[in-house]
Amino acid sequence: MDDLLATARRRFDAGDAVAALAPAQRALAEAEPGSAQAANIHVALSAIHERLSQYDEAEHHARQAVALTDMPPHGRLRVHALASLAVMARIRDRLDEAEGLYLSALALAEEDTASLLCGLGIVHKCAGRYDDAERVYREALALIGPDEPEAAAVWHNLGGIEHSRGRHAEGELHARRSVALRERALGPDHPIVAADRAALASLLVGQRRFDEAKDLYRQALLVFQRVYPADHHSVTVTARNLAALER
Repeated sequence: MDDLLATARRRFDAGDAVAALAPAQRALAEAEPGSAQAANIHVALSAIHERLSQYDEAEHHARQAVALTDMPPHGRLRVHALASLAVMARIRDRLDEAEGLYLSALALAEEDTASLLCGLGIVHKCAGRYDDAERVYREALALIGPDEPEAAAVWHNLGGIEHSRGRHAEGELHARRSVALRERALGPDHPIVAADRAALASLLVGQRRFDEAKDLYRQALLVFQRVYPADHHSVTVTARNLAALER
């Protein structure tokens, strides 16, 4: 079971969520029901399904993980379970719920607080609370360090804030740092790098630099089409953005 979960995580981290699904499901089938191991696998399955835009399944596994970690001693695992459910609440526009879950996770967390702050920042951005979002992103950046690979997510999100504010040139600087850090860590063909390129493209569109944006959207779409099903959210959105740009 541990080997199956390790395989699933290795494939997921390499950007192949489709290949990660089966070993994670087999690991859950072998786990003792109600155990901490089962909760840990539910967290992993929630992330895999979320990456695949399979949101009903992702929320189901997140809720299972939260239920299984309701009583101590499940400190760190409880944090991950709450964060998994917070992601789904945010995706489904239940922003007050998502904020509460992230705050509960932060109150318990002794580490991984930067990733929780990033998640909370995304919730604030979705609610139009851009100053609050920037504040928690900056807190996360101070914890990580601006040039560490993990800082790429923060720079990506800071770029998103500036896009929402209409400050595209400022956002471009952040987005380029995200692409550079993540590409160095993951290689050019990882789907997370592709998402960074697509975000940079949107900031270039705001500056009417259409040819540069088109190249970045095309690069991102090729990666998304390779690793995701045809109806995946990232495939659909990037294809739509590229089509609008071509038009």
